[in-house]
Amino acid sequence: MTYEPRTIALHCDLHHAPMPPDPGPVQRLHNEMFQTGAPPYSSFAVTPVGPLLSNPAPVPNRVSQVVFMADQLQFRDEFAGLGYENFADRVQAIAGNYAEARGFANYLGQKVTLRSLITPKHYRDARQFLDRSMFRFRGHVGEEASTIARYFDSPADLYGLRLAFPGPGLTPSNIGLRIESYSADPRSLFVEVQGAFGTKDADQGPVDAASHIHELYTFLETRTLPFIQHFDKPL
Repeated sequence: MTYEPRTIALHCDLHHAPMPPDPGPVQRLHNEMFQTGAPPYSSFAVTPVGPLLSNPAPVPNRVSQVVFMADQLQFRDEFAGLGYENFADRVQAIAGNYAEARGFANYLGQKVTLRSLITPKHYRDARQFLDRSMFRFRGHVGEEASTIARYFDSPADLYGLRLAFPGPGLTPSNIGLRIESYSADPRSLFVEVQGAFGTKDADQGPVDAASHIHELYTFLETRTLPFIQHFDKPL
């Protein structure tokens, strides 16, 4: 059994030492990207929180942008159809060029968030999958009703699980996992993997921001999906 995760959001925050936002380097970076013929962002703007590179949103809820704030870069791609590999390449290239333009050697920390939808194979409703199979909220032997309804007089509208793990590797890190039902699509599970990564030494050299994005997606594929699959069995 295999799942095909549908990525709905990719976030990356890269923290650096505070400095006043400067539109100049960002505008030059934007111009350089246009000269390549395939710029990742089509629009440049100056906002109250800092310079912004973005793509137009032809449909509601779609976001594709990076904001250059006083102490961090905030990358956001939501319902934009961008794969995690292309997102990782985009973050790595822009973060490296921006650090060079502003004259700092390294980012102090990174937070990455991946959000996906997954459809269980043997359940038409993700709430039923979580209630009956993963959480096993059953009553006494022979009872079919969930203990949720027994004690709260109705089934829950949302079921969820949240776990936290120490991250692998030598640098300080941790990984958070959320598995929930998804109100916009009752058949789907909402899965969020979030990682926070620090540095031992701010002068150790440039952070490989892309590798942390790949690391989290590997956690989704090799850890999270098999965990879900373990419970995805016929009724």
